[in-house]
Amino acid sequence: MMKLLIKNAHIVTHENVHENHWLLAENGKIHSFGLMENCPETDNTIDAEHSYLLPGAIEMHIHGADGVDAMDADMEYIEKISAHLPKTGSTSFLATTMTSTIENVERSLMNLADYTYQSGAEMLGIHQEGPFISKKHPGAQHPDHIIAPDAEMIRHLQDISGNRIRQITFAPEEDENGTFLETLKELGIIASAGHTDALYETLTEAEKNGVSHVTHLYNGMRGLHHREPGVVGFAYMSDAFVEIISDGIHSRPEMVKLAYDNITSDRMIMITDAMRAQGLPDGRYDLGGQEVNVVGNEARLADGTLAGSVLTMDQAVKNMLAFTGCGWPDIVKMSSYNPARELGITDQKGVIKKGADADLVLYDGEAVLKRTIIKGKLFS
Repeated sequence: MMKLLIKNAHIVTHENVHENHWLLAENGKIHSFGLMENCPETDNTIDAEHSYLLPGAIEMHIHGADGVDAMDADMEYIEKISAHLPKTGSTSFLATTMTSTIENVERSLMNLADYTYQSGAEMLGIHQEGPFISKKHPGAQHPDHIIAPDAEMIRHLQDISGNRIRQITFAPEEDENGTFLETLKELGIIASAGHTDALYETLTEAEKNGVSHVTHLYNGMRGLHHREPGVVGFAYMSDAFVEIISDGIHSRPEMVKLAYDNITSDRMIMITDAMRAQGLPDGRYDLGGQEVNVVGNEARLADGTLAGSVLTMDQAVKNMLAFTGCGWPDIVKMSSYNPARELGITDQKGVIKKGADADLVLYDGEAVLKRTIIKGKLFS
């Protein structure tokens, strides 16, 4: 029986910080936890030294890292990203595809359909970003391959993915008769408004029919105007979950705080939107067939357009604490609990409770990642 005891930890849930606790994992699951005065003994023990013990981050929007990308259509992507992400505090993720030819998207989905968990960060499914988006807001999505939402096409793509598509970013205003959104609901796919020029009223109507998510707030969307709230206004005022890239580049710190103050940690989801250069040196990299120049913390196309990020989740955590003044329970909500809620897996992930997966991270008082544990196994 594989056991791991973590002692002298401040256990953080989406509701509270429980100081001076221990937690015991057995066979990949959380077995029990309690106050240090009742701490059990076992040979395999970590002294947290009063660090914060959180559920591991669930990355809902990440294209690649460590030189690989979901669009590579190569099993090396799964192997390398699964091995890399624990170093950043992410314990599970949605492999994120992007706009390309349908043939390229098909190859990527068929590759990901063959995924079986081996080790490291766990792929929970696929986030398909595009190609059903607006040509007015392509961002780093290749404009030549953008197509209108097509219900039969998404049925086909979900089929060849092995029913692994969990989220789709699309432009609701391009779904003229609503059949695409109806199909997403039928297939159990999270409908996310992104790379969209939708009006506020279009989105409020779409929310009634299933739109429950907004992709990377502020980026690739109609902005906020005092006579037209647009996508940003919808994100502020709806019940949808809202992604944020807290790198200070996609959104400057003051705008991250503005979003946090309006949306709150009850609906925000921290993402990295990282591309293959995450964890690698500056240089030139491919993103969906387009060359990206990475300098410092910025990844841009030749025309200066932001092209994903090289942000890591542990840096996103540190930034969010600094930008907003939020607390550790808020970090749990935004990095783990809210993604688990939306994916319908709070019985397994995003929580610290008996029987849940022992996917955990330790951060010290300076918000520096110290340890990552996945299914009770220590990775860093």
